[in-house]
Amino acid sequence: MLFVLSAFHRVLAVIILLILVGALTRIGLGQDCPVSTILRVVDKQSQPVVNVTTAQLRAEINGTRANISSFSPAAKPAVILMLDASGSMRGTWNQSIAAAREVVEKTGENIVAFVFDERIQGHAIGRTESEKLLDQWSTQTPRRGTAVGDALISIASRITTRNAAIVVISDGNDDASTHTSDATKSLFLRSSWPPVFGLILDYDHASKHRGYLQKISVASGGLVAYPSSASNISATIDELAATVLSPFALTLQPSRSITTGAKLEFEVLGADGNPRRDVHALHPVEVAGCDSRSGTPAAQR
Repeated sequence: MLFVLSAFHRVLAVIILLILVGALTRIGLGQDCPVSTILRVVDKQSQPVVNVTTAQLRAEINGTRANISSFSPAAKPAVILMLDASGSMRGTWNQSIAAAREVVEKTGENIVAFVFDERIQGHAIGRTESEKLLDQWSTQTPRRGTAVGDALISIASRITTRNAAIVVISDGNDDASTHTSDATKSLFLRSSWPPVFGLILDYDHASKHRGYLQKISVASGGLVAYPSSASNISATIDELAATVLSPFALTLQPSRSITTGAKLEFEVLGADGNPRRDVHALHPVEVAGCDSRSGTPAAQR
């Protein structure tokens, strides 16, 4: 009788162990959970830093160290150019058209251009068609309101590759969107939409318009550039384009499975192992969760 009970207890222990292993796997312990993302690194002069190595990076997800399982320069991203043609752009319209032409020239064929005000007014695919679109709009007079947030959401939701970047040329004003900057930012993070970069043609450093796009850009892994004057636009575009076109693709391995809204942090380390203060890492501040396809870099999906 004792032998029978002992054998029964051994079987029961094995069953309990299997149940525990299954539960631990479901909560993430021992489960493969790759997280792919895009990273850019810039110095204090807003120039891209392209000689970063895996050993120089430290990543954390939800405050816990995440191993970097792959790291390499990403393919040249697709660029989605958004030109603000609202009435507040009237005073800098010629400068805006010229700036858009420069972005198209530096990007080449891998570009899609949109013109928007309160809604999307036109779009073109590729360099030649984008140049034609800008030619058509160069003779127009901007008149309507601005819906930067709504336009960003409408356009970003159509993008099918994660290796892309959105470049907005605007004065930063938004007076017609149905989405707040916080709501727009949340959608970008939750949906893993591409980073937003801005070229703000508003030379008033105290302008109240500067916060809307800035919040979305920082959260999504982009940045906003503010030329100090019309004569500085071309140099600013050079810096901005260099950063946009120099992404790294990474795959991270968290210690456990994660869900939507996991906080992501990167540090670039110096030779002494301490964080460098002369460079800044651009990346989404949150990741949506584990990749559905293990080990697939974001640039290839």
